[in-house]
Amino acid sequence: MSHHGWVEVTRPDTLAPEGLKSPFGRLFPAEDHQYDSLAVSLLAGPGGPLSERAMPASRQLVPGEQGACTDDFDKLIEAVGHAVEAVSEECRAQLLPVRIEVREAVTAKPSNPAGFTFLGQFIDHDLTEFRVIGEGYKIIPQNPTIGQRQLVLEDVRHPERDLPTTTNGRSGKLDLDSVYGLLGTPQLNLFSDEGLFLHNVQTDAAGNALPPDLQRGDAHRNKRLIADPRNDENKLITQVHLLFERLHNKIHGDTIAAFRQNQNQARPQVERDQEVRESFGPTSSNFEATKKRVQSIYRRIVAFDYLPRIVQRSHLDEVLAQFADSRKKTFFEEMNARNDDLLKRRNLGGLTVEAVAIPVEFSHAVFRLGHSQLRNQYLLHAGFGSRLFNTATDSHDLRGDKPLYVPATATAPELVFHVDWTLFFKAGANDPQHGEPIDGRLPEAIFRLPPPAIGEPPQSLAERNIRRGVDFGLPSGQSVASQLAARYKGVAPTSAEALFPTALYGRFVEVLEREPRLRWDTPLWYYMLMEAAAYTDTPQLGPVGGYVVAETILGALLEGETAETDLSLRPGAIAAEARRLRADWHALNVDWDETASDKRRWDQPLATPDAIISMGQLIAFVGA
Repeated sequence: MSHHGWVEVTRPDTLAPEGLKSPFGRLFPAEDHQYDSLAVSLLAGPGGPLSERAMPASRQLVPGEQGACTDDFDKLIEAVGHAVEAVSEECRAQLLPVRIEVREAVTAKPSNPAGFTFLGQFIDHDLTEFRVIGEGYKIIPQNPTIGQRQLVLEDVRHPERDLPTTTNGRSGKLDLDSVYGLLGTPQLNLFSDEGLFLHNVQTDAAGNALPPDLQRGDAHRNKRLIADPRNDENKLITQVHLLFERLHNKIHGDTIAAFRQNQNQARPQVERDQEVRESFGPTSSNFEATKKRVQSIYRRIVAFDYLPRIVQRSHLDEVLAQFADSRKKTFFEEMNARNDDLLKRRNLGGLTVEAVAIPVEFSHAVFRLGHSQLRNQYLLHAGFGSRLFNTATDSHDLRGDKPLYVPATATAPELVFHVDWTLFFKAGANDPQHGEPIDGRLPEAIFRLPPPAIGEPPQSLAERNIRRGVDFGLPSGQSVASQLAARYKGVAPTSAEALFPTALYGRFVEVLEREPRLRWDTPLWYYMLMEAAAYTDTPQLGPVGGYVVAETILGALLEGETAETDLSLRPGAIAAEARRLRADWHALNVDWDETASDKRRWDQPLATPDAIISMGQLIAFVGA
């Protein structure tokens, strides 16, 4: 599995600090669920109830059959006819194979702009990267093999000498180490001597300058110059990654330009250039200052633009209040206290100042919510779209590890995969395309993952999610609901009918016949999706998914923003940071829907880039 970053292990005898400084943890006790294997395949495999094709087949509207609704439906048919007539004759033929489904237009649950799916993937890669601990303490940068029981640090019986089977390759503090360099150490070859990210800039066939791409080729590890190659596993997350590199270059470049203006112009140019390199290179204090500014902007975007779109306001407020009260503890804080105690038994205590544990309930279940938000295909810019995955050899798709610009050849047209960001975020006058809702209806593309996305079966991403949950001993959705309910208001188990609706599972009876306890010991990932589907007036998660995401991401954010290193003072400092964040959040009054007076608007006047709180504002600032 090549889609992983790399951290050299300097002390393999203790696996520290690189190995165990950021362990995986558990919000809740592990549970052992051994589901019938065929039932899992029937549930989550191609053509199963999670597939978008599992919805009842479309049929013609029969005149008069709809009773009092007949007139309204006649108007709908007429409107569709007018819409088709508005399409040019040369393009109308392309509509012949298209089935227009009314349920797409009237589905109750809304969705978010399509870009947030890939911002979520970027956040996930910034927080987590599973690494296998092999024989001889060797850390292998790959996902654990499916079908093997995995142990995190909390699972080992003798933590002073035994090792978990997996550890994290990230600091877990929303610090963009997947951009700058893993576990907080800048990867020097990513930068110029002046501390700017190195890019490849090309022009298209008409001579127009294109946005930057990664530098690629055999000269680079994994054949591209990037801290975390997973951020190049599709062409959309690649460009989200590049946005943050461009943010760094814009801030750092503007600072360098101001510095050059104040240099003594009478000095030789070579001396002035050397002074810039020494003052702004990737080991300088000015570089570190730029990095901290970019990290802070990123965390504000996560807090005020991303989280409110997937977690309900009341759930976010409760979690922030819990973090803000130093007399109380969140599940996230309790998990990290346990892990720090375990690390002390290996003489590694206090490492949570550098890195924190991330829960497996988040990484291997709940934050895989983005798989439901994926579309089968996307419009990238006017006149050009592409499928997510296309295994045919005669066409293109959005798989990564390839340039964003492909010049025309004698047999193939020019391909420009650089996106128009106004089609993915609210970054202009027009509304962007949306992703799919968070629910139990997944796009066909994820049921046949092509290489290099996977290296072993099963091909279905949905099935892989459920089987990994079993491997990591994740608790059921019902178990998580009951434990959350002891601390947060309004949490109740989702009913069996909502989880396995008769209208759908009446056509897939073999799933529950083979494994009836799926009804009451429901896999956490599946439970999260179906719970979210029940909240039809919002694109956000339900309480189980929402509280797990809010605790994890806010906990990581607060750990990253808190500068206090004295372990006795740090809890109070984190609580104070949470109170400040909660006050800002209430003042901004943001939710999933962006209003006309929203402080996140792309055209909101900003005094400095440090005031950026949304992807639209980031895109406007870097000129993307």
